[in-house]
This record gives sequence, structure tokens and C-alpha cells, in this order.
Amino acid sequence: MARSELVHKYLSELEIYLSRVSEARAQEVVQEIESHIYDTLASQQESSEGAVEAILGRLGTPRELAAGYIEHITIGVAPPKGLKPLSRVKKGISKSLYYLACCLGYGSGIGLLAVALLKLFIPSSFGVWVVEHGNSVVVSFSQADYQASEISAVWLIPLSVLTGAGLLYLTTQIARILKMHI
Repeated sequence: MARSELVHKYLSELEIYLSRVSEARAQEVVQEIESHIYDTLASQQESSEGAVEAILGRLGTPRELAAGYIEHITIGVAPPKGLKPLSRVKKGISKSLYYLACCLGYGSGIGLLAVALLKLFIPSSFGVWVVEHGNSVVVSFSQADYQASEISAVWLIPLSVLTGAGLLYLTTQIARILKMHI
């Protein structure tokens, strides 16, 4: 039997044993197992029938694997042993979210604090202007030559400091939570 036939037969039997859960959930489990099988095959040097049989043997019979997943889905016990492709994906996504949140949050927070400091120390050379129709906001190191009104430093400095500090604090809290999932 060819390796794809072995995998297809295993997955078909697994789907039959997963009939106690919703069809969508059963499809999700079957896709997860299929992904695990092919990912494991891709990471091995050998992808013969024997390698497929070894992978399927480690997973157990379709009936045992389905029973483990049904317990996991209905009762909340840990997923069946030897199967961690989803946790690898989850960790990868968590790591990406962690770095994205840190870059965006800390970058924006520091940028807002920099706006406040620049307006405080060089008020005549730095400003934030709103164009007349309210369609554009301009941050510049020079006086605006176009028809725009400058946002008053009375509002700009405290608003930038509070928003920047709040963003830094919020980013730190989010990063702490995301770091637990990496």
C-alpha cells in the first residue's frame, strides 16, 4: 500500500471514530493529525511506507486517538500524547504577537514621549498642526507654511505624556502575558 493510501485510510477511520463530536470539530482534528503526519515525514530523511507506519504506530490506533481527542474536547483532559503540532504553531504565533506588540507598543509610546519632550524643549521649532478641513495631521520640525492650526502645547504635552506612558504600561502588561505562552 502506498504511503498516501496508508495516511488516507488512517484518517478515514479516525473520522469515523470522531462521529461523537461535531463535524467541524472532527474535521479540525483530522486536519491536525494529517498536518502532524506530513510535518513529521518532512522532518525525517526517509519517507517510505515503513516511516509512515512508524508514525501511525506512535499515534496509536484511530480508535484510541479518537477516544483521547473526544476526552480532550468534552472533558478537557490533556490532548493525546505524542501530538504537539498545534502547540508549536501556538508558540510561534505567540512569539510573533509578542514581538509585534513590543515593537508597536514601545515604539508608539516612546514616540509620543519624544513628541512631548521636543515640544517642551524646542517649542518654536517643533509642532503638530491640523490642516483646516481636519483631514490631515502634520508633525514637523518647522513652522507650517500652509493654512493649518497648531495644536496648543497646553494640550499636546500632557496628552502625549499620558498617552505615551499609558501605552508603555499597557505594552508591558501585554508582553508579560504573551511571554507566558512562548
